[in-house]
Amino acid sequence: MITFNKILVPTDFSKGAEGAYAVAQKIAKKFGGKIDFIHIVPTLKYLNESIKRLGVPLDMDKDIYPRVIEEAEKKVEKAMAAYVVEENRGEKIVKIDRRPSDAIVEYAKKNDYDLILIGAKGAHETKMLRGSVTERVIRRSKIPVFSVEDRFNVDKVKNIAVTTDTSELSLASFPMAAALADSFEASITLFHVIELYGSISEEIPRSPEKGESLSIYEAIIERLNNYLSKRKIDNVHVQRTGVTFEDEIVITDGDQSRTIPLFTKIEKGVSAHYEIENYASENADLVMMATHGRSGFAHLILGSTAEKVAQYVTKPVITVRPDEKDFEEA
Repeated sequence: MITFNKILVPTDFSKGAEGAYAVAQKIAKKFGGKIDFIHIVPTLKYLNESIKRLGVPLDMDKDIYPRVIEEAEKKVEKAMAAYVVEENRGEKIVKIDRRPSDAIVEYAKKNDYDLILIGAKGAHETKMLRGSVTERVIRRSKIPVFSVEDRFNVDKVKNIAVTTDTSELSLASFPMAAALADSFEASITLFHVIELYGSISEEIPRSPEKGESLSIYEAIIERLNNYLSKRKIDNVHVQRTGVTFEDEIVITDGDQSRTIPLFTKIEKGVSAHYEIENYASENADLVMMATHGRSGFAHLILGSTAEKVAQYVTKPVITVRPDEKDFEEA
């Protein structure tokens, strides 16, 4: 089962960044994990050049950066003390880098984090629901990324939407969704869009007596169980209930087992990302989807659609990139 032993929370000390603090604490408390805060100080090239022109005898490495780092460390410590209980507090990291998003992604990868939990917007507001740094982290990170707004209440998560283009790769976020749904006592809805101009689900054979939606639904459930089996996630499987589009996720823990309601929703539309946004805004509390950094691969949910949903959907989003071995098997 998925665990959240190490959570990385990037911050620029803005109100938008603060939205992630309480959510990280809730998740850490539920899963017994540690929370590390990281702040990236952008390289102050413009300041360095200004100092040179003024002739001020200051050295960036010896005079400027130590002061900036010291101030940032105090802010990080204050934020952690205010939002994170002592048993869940981890490290306070302050680094200097030209590109904050790259530094966050690299640090998370190098130190084997289970989750990056980041505010949807930082200090530099944009018209998009997720700012440029958050968007870049989502696009490049191999670690799952949870982007959240300050209004999000983790205790009110009742339905988690998992987007799928019907491929096994698009189901890479499902194990994490199951772990969160189990913890939050929420249901999961598998959401697929049959696009007007074609989608990967066209490859699924249609049975005349079953019809299009039922054929796709059964294929999704079969591929989901195949995905879990191939990844040796033996304690999680989908059990059919006999009610179309309504099934159960069975989680086995030793001799005990428990179930999570699983629904499948199939819609028709011109644009997958539009239908996902529309469904999520009315019916979901959290959206989870697989994404990747390769262009021209597979189909929509794994590519441009994921980016558009991550940028514009009004609900919190968790993105999960499939392992490299998953790409090789696809």
